[in-house]
Amino acid sequence: MQSIRLFLIAVSATLVTVFGAPVDPVATPYILQYESNNAANEGYSFEFELSDEQKRKEEGTLRFTKDAEGNDVSFVAVQGHYSFVGDDGRTYYVEYTADENGYRTRMSAGDYPGDTDRSLAGRAGSHTTTPASRRN
Repeated sequence: MQSIRLFLIAVSATLVTVFGAPVDPVATPYILQYESNNAANEGYSFEFELSDEQKRKEEGTLRFTKDAEGNDVSFVAVQGHYSFVGDDGRTYYVEYTADENGYRTRMSAGDYPGDTDRSLAGRAGSHTTTPASRRN
């Protein structure tokens, strides 16, 4: 009877040690999924997902416009989104666009993108940066 009791105590201590251990918050995340496409004359796209629930997807498209003097100008317009889990356990989402109209973001936090019930304060006043060519 004594040996059974010692065995159960040893098994219980092992289970608590193995399964009760907290996840290492500084562990290096590893890649779960990665895809990249580069069409040099047309644009690019990539996406990835990491083991710590970070996700990102981005696409760049070659566009053409005219500058202030009427010259043809080409540029890469970028749009994408990323998400991550914060220290508070909530998932944060950021959507962004960078094009001839500047850099714009939209942010939210919650269970899924667009969760307006728990939006970040910055979402209502999305930040826009005016391109250098338009400042003056």
